[in-house]
Amino acid sequence: MAENYEDYIKNLDEFAKSALLETFNIGASHAATALSQMTGKEVNITVPNLKIVEIKHVPEVIGEDVKVTVYIELGKDFSGHAFFIADFDDVLRMFDVLMGNPPGTTQEIDDMVKSSFMEVANILISAFANALSEFLGITIEQSPPNIAIDFLPAILDFALADIGQYCDYTIVLETEITISGVEFEEHFIIFPKPDDMRKILEKLLGGLA
Repeated sequence: MAENYEDYIKNLDEFAKSALLETFNIGASHAATALSQMTGKEVNITVPNLKIVEIKHVPEVIGEDVKVTVYIELGKDFSGHAFFIADFDDVLRMFDVLMGNPPGTTQEIDDMVKSSFMEVANILISAFANALSEFLGITIEQSPPNIAIDFLPAILDFALADIGQYCDYTIVLETEITISGVEFEEHFIIFPKPDDMRKILEKLLGGLA
């Protein structure tokens, strides 16, 4: 089963990737609306690209420097792990934009910065999960968010211990966020349980056929 799933996920055709990408962009639009309402600022979020990446190459794709990552565990009809990953400096910039501070005001990630970034990431991950839930008529449960600041391999270790036994590939979404005209390019990673991911894709593609 694991070997078959690995072939299945790494050889996803462009139609399947486009279907997933469209669904995640619906979620991104909902997240942008929620963030705009929460902050009173103009927010735009898009997911321009989706990649199927071998897990060992994820740090090369996203960057091997220190990252700030919000992690949520997914359950019920779609089990796995979701990570929203940002560059250290981007988290500082994002906080200044959200708070209306002059650029460069915030120099360290304290509890306020962590809390702000966790809220942004939680809204984004939840919007992605809700878009899948609504489109496919499934239930996706989400754990409370956790935050980690470390090099990417260390952050992803516990997810790899769980998912890596099934598959060596994961889904990486390039995520572009614009807040009050300031642009951020971050990443969203999903480590899905193979059985659930196969069902999701079959249901998604069946609904679009």
